Amino acid sequence: MSTEQVEISLPNSVDKYPNPLANFTKGIGYPKWEPIDTKKQVSQILRFGFYTTVGSYAWIYLWKRSTFKIGVPIAAVSFFAIAKGLQSSLANLREKNDSWNVFWALGAANTIVLTAGFKNLPPKHKLLSGIFGTCLVTLIDRAWWASATSSISKNANYELGQINKELPKQGFWDVWSRRPITQTVEELGIGRGIVKNEWEESK
Repeated sequence: MSTEQVEISLPNSVDKYPNPLANFTKGIGYPKWEPIDTKKQVSQILRFGFYTTVGSYAWIYLWKRSTFKIGVPIAAVSFFAIAKGLQSSLANLREKNDSWNVFWALGAANTIVLTAGFKNLPPKHKLLSGIFGTCLVTLIDRAWWASATSSISKNANYELGQINKELPKQGFWDVWSRRPITQTVEELGIGRGIVKNEWEESK
């Protein structure tokens, strides 16, 4: 029975395990762009914000007999809706996912919400808060996607996926015709990772 030797050809391993720091500086790691349903995403945020705000308001009123300022949750929901809508729109227009979409979307959302919702806040504070928040979230988003391409689980899944694709599975007759380990020891001798146990040597 002739045994065929299977050769495993793995792809080039230069970029198999990317460096998160290099990915961060180059902006690598974002998923491939696909058309985004901006209207659906924004409507989901608005519905979630509406139900959460109304539910919280009703619960506090019924159990605590008190209320809270409705302007804060409205400003938060508006911010997330504007930011997500602009980010998805920019991604569709540019046909690309990167940190610039996040940066410009957050910058515009901060400008609109801080100007319309926080009128008593000094302009200097609005400007500094908007710049700091936009830069911070953009850096976090960029670092998240940069590190998402290289992790222990992803590397292990990559290797297992490649090996499983190349190696054929053993059938019933392959297992049936396999030689017992005792016969292998007698023919090859001790070595090559094969060691006789003490009981066999004492016989």
